[in-house]
Amino acid sequence: MKMEPGNKSAMLKSASLFLGSCHSSRAFVAVLVFAAIGFANAAPTPLGSFPFTRDGQLMVVEAQIDEAPPSLFMLDSGASHTVFDPTFAKELGLETKEAAPTTGTGSGAVTKSHTRAVTMTLGGVKVDLPEPWVIDLSNAPMPRTIRGLVGAELFKAFVVRMDPVQSKITVFDPASYRHDGDTASIPLLVEGDKLFLEAELEVPAGRIVKHKLRIDTGSESSVNDEIARESDEVRTSTLGGGLGENFKSYSGVYTSVKIGPFTVKHVWGPGGPNPSIGMEMLRRFIITFDAPHGRMYFEPTPALAEPVPTPPPDA
Repeated sequence: MKMEPGNKSAMLKSASLFLGSCHSSRAFVAVLVFAAIGFANAAPTPLGSFPFTRDGQLMVVEAQIDEAPPSLFMLDSGASHTVFDPTFAKELGLETKEAAPTTGTGSGAVTKSHTRAVTMTLGGVKVDLPEPWVIDLSNAPMPRTIRGLVGAELFKAFVVRMDPVQSKITVFDPASYRHDGDTASIPLLVEGDKLFLEAELEVPAGRIVKHKLRIDTGSESSVNDEIARESDEVRTSTLGGGLGENFKSYSGVYTSVKIGPFTVKHVWGPGGPNPSIGMEMLRRFIITFDAPHGRMYFEPTPALAEPVPTPPPDA
């Protein structure tokens, strides 16, 4: 039985009236069980929600760092830590310390620093950032108004629902979250500060492999995997488009990509290293990321039927 939150008070009132008129211990137990089931099946109450706007396929949100005014950030599950641009960190008065370089979607090492712990607020939800990274974002393909990247801390600490239909992110407390609805579910793999799912990739036609793909909401790609080079349709491409240097490689067509019960056919995707899945695929679903419990829930949207665009000819 599914009990809507608005019906809880009416249910309890009915239960009280019934208790007043009955003398049976069995009836008393039955009423308690009835109430417990109603509360257990109630839709989860969110901690907060916030809208996002789109830059291409990517999601831009407002975030507040400590008591500073809100600023624009890109929502990037592929970022191991939340990232501040150096000019933004300076405006916040944060001291930075050099740290070992990291890598991005491009080639080569990416210089980074880190700074002290701060609190990020998104739609009323406070996210502790023990060690934000500071990386120069001036060469990344994003508007200059973007001051940083909301990274994996949000996804690891909470249950996060991404709704591309309503352009909204909803955040839940993992301690009390129970998924409501009969939606497709697959494992969500958390390895350190990285999130992964497993997908079946068909390339070339008739050959199917299951690969682990890093979940990267900061990428506009569909599926990035070196196996794309084995496709019957291959073209040279410039890959990267994020942190690090762009590089020449290949794009190819996956005959199909299967995530849980859902299959998308004729998927153009880059054939670079570090397998990942980006927003060209993820935007086709309302997705609930439940990293604390190791699950993902997929609700298909009309975008599932849209073709994956062919990449433009390489210059």
